[in-house]
Amino acid sequence: MEKRYDVVIIGAGFAGLAAGLSLKKQGLETVILEARNRVGGRTETKWLEDGTQIDLGGQWLGPTQDRMYELAEEYGVPTFPSQLFGKGQYHYLDGVHDQEPAEMLELFEVIDELADQVNLDHPHQSPNIDTQDRMTLASWLSLQAEDEEVAGFVGRMLAGGLLASDAGEVSLFQMLYYIKAGNGVQSLLGAKGGAQQDRIVGGPQAIAEKMAQDYGSVLYQQVVKEVAKTDEGYLVETRAGDQYSAVQVLIAVPPTVVNSKITFTPELPVWKKKTLQSILPGSASKYHAVYDQPFWRESGLSGQRNMSKGLIIESLDNSLVDQKKGILTFFVYGIDSIQLSKLPKEEREARLIEELVKLYGEQARSPEHFITQDWNEEPFTNGCFSGHFTPGGFIKYGEFLQSEVEGIHFAGTETATIWNGYFEGAVRSGEREAEKILAKSKVNVGA
Repeated sequence: MEKRYDVVIIGAGFAGLAAGLSLKKQGLETVILEARNRVGGRTETKWLEDGTQIDLGGQWLGPTQDRMYELAEEYGVPTFPSQLFGKGQYHYLDGVHDQEPAEMLELFEVIDELADQVNLDHPHQSPNIDTQDRMTLASWLSLQAEDEEVAGFVGRMLAGGLLASDAGEVSLFQMLYYIKAGNGVQSLLGAKGGAQQDRIVGGPQAIAEKMAQDYGSVLYQQVVKEVAKTDEGYLVETRAGDQYSAVQVLIAVPPTVVNSKITFTPELPVWKKKTLQSILPGSASKYHAVYDQPFWRESGLSGQRNMSKGLIIESLDNSLVDQKKGILTFFVYGIDSIQLSKLPKEEREARLIEELVKLYGEQARSPEHFITQDWNEEPFTNGCFSGHFTPGGFIKYGEFLQSEVEGIHFAGTETATIWNGYFEGAVRSGEREAEKILAKSKVNVGA
């Protein structure tokens, strides 16, 4: 049976939920269709039998992510500071150091200066985009850095740690755009005072669940297969054969999912179709090794490490404030993430444990739990953390990122100009599109 709404929203991540709440408050009749059996999109919380919280996806908040902090306060979801005991360590030039290479810090300053020139609202109008978007981050670093290993290390920390990609597959401009949207390199890489400053009790999914309860009309396991134009607006059909009629549609899922899961009748215009096709997902695998205690603190270490070589690019102390367990969380990005996915689970785990032992000693060899989350395998995500343009993509399609196609709107963190790639960006994008939808609805009512 066909159901009629003012707006059908596809996707119950933070963008879809934020849009749904905004539209509901203005009296529009809406529904959110979610393919999974949960909300939250690229965040998910797992609970061990003893109550230990494991954040499988995105997990942090930091200064200037105002909307997320406001939502946490509104729904009574507490936050707590990331655990920052002891000093961090950096592995490069066959040694272990207490800080980044001096040349790396100098490169960060140059990158910040270049990022300041980016026009976030109109990226195609940014100075030097013609050169910067045709050059990969890796090729630029090879020209800038005197030391080849430092160049590779910077690429791993930025393209890997921020975009879950290889420095050779993202343009310099894409990197600069992301850095400008997140207030600079140190803001994005930092803990205290940076993007990894705070965590959420229950994980970001706890906020998403509260938003869904407040909204009240999320339908689960609704895998959308087609959005078709009709005389009255649009008809959204799911794989199960359910149909939802609406005047307008908001699509709030990653571009790669739009490309692989949803058919449009008639097809989207070439400029929008090519825009979506040119946004590739990152490749991120997130791992958690849980120990009976955070043993690394005994040596005065924070658990935070960054490596210029090896499968593991970065690791950190992800332990909780009120529990004795020690949790080392670490990441594998880009081609290494894809290569690891080819291995049997036991072999993959053994290789990663060996790297942990090299980093932390024999105490790291036998975790009580070893938890893997490969976001490449999630069919309604297809990769994390977020999507990025292929080199040259911003030149051709940057102006179309936020563009709607008649009554079909597009939200998601990839379209955000503030905190692009983060939950903050997702919420802001959903609220942005809700404003557009409301404006159109008022015009239609007036007519």
